[in-house]
Amino acid sequence: MPRIATLVHRSVRIVVPFKRSDAKSRLAPALAPEERMLLAFAMLRDVLEAVSGFGKVTILSRPGLDNADIGCDVEIVESELNLNDALNAFIADEAMQGWPWDILIVMADLALLTQNDVVGILSCQGDVVLCPGRGGGTNMILIRAPEFRTCYRGLSFPRHLAYCQRAGLKADVFESYRAGCDIDCPEDLAEVLLHGRGEARALLEEMGFSVSEKGRGGGGGIGKINSYLHE
Repeated sequence: MPRIATLVHRSVRIVVPFKRSDAKSRLAPALAPEERMLLAFAMLRDVLEAVSGFGKVTILSRPGLDNADIGCDVEIVESELNLNDALNAFIADEAMQGWPWDILIVMADLALLTQNDVVGILSCQGDVVLCPGRGGGTNMILIRAPEFRTCYRGLSFPRHLAYCQRAGLKADVFESYRAGCDIDCPEDLAEVLLHGRGEARALLEEMGFSVSEKGRGGGGGIGKINSYLHE
C-alpha cells in the first residue's frame, strides 16, 4: 500500500473520537450492553487499522480509556467536554502551536473503512474536505485551515458546509460508500456482515449473526441464532 506522503504536501494528524460509556446505545434492540461494548472496540480497532501509516493517530475520549482496553498502543487524549467542544478545543490547540500538520477526523464506527478511503479523502482539494454519512452526518473531515471548527449537532454535514461558506473556506466533498456507512442502528449490522473485512464482522459472526436471504426489502435483514430477527 503506497503511503500518503507521496500524495499530499503536509503531514496529517488523525483524530478518532471514541465514546466508551453507553457505547452504541441505538444498537440496544439487537445487542446486549456487553456486546455493544465489544462491537464498539472492534470497530475502533478496524478504523485504527485503516488509518495506520498515514500520520500520527490520536484517540479523543472521555477520561478512563487506556491502551489495555483498546488492545493496541495508540495515543489517547482525554477530555471532559462533549464531542463538538472537545474537537474544537483540540483544533484550537493545534492552531496555537502554528498548525504543524493538517487534521483528519475519523469517526470510530466506520467498520467498513479501508486505506483506499483514507487515500481518497487525503487526495482531495480544498481547505476542508467533508465525507458525508448517511442521514446528514459527517463521518470524516480533513481540515487544512486552522480557522475551521466542527459543528457536530443535528445534521452536521450541511452545518459544516455552511460554516465553510461563512468563513470563506473552500470545501470539497469526498463521497464513499464505505466511509459513509457508520454503524448506528440494528439494520446497519447487515452492512458489516456483507462488506466488513475486519474484527467487527468476525465478532458479529461469533455472536451468531447472519444475513437473511430475504434482505431488507423482504422483511429480513440480519438474524441471530435463537435471538434477534431469527428467520
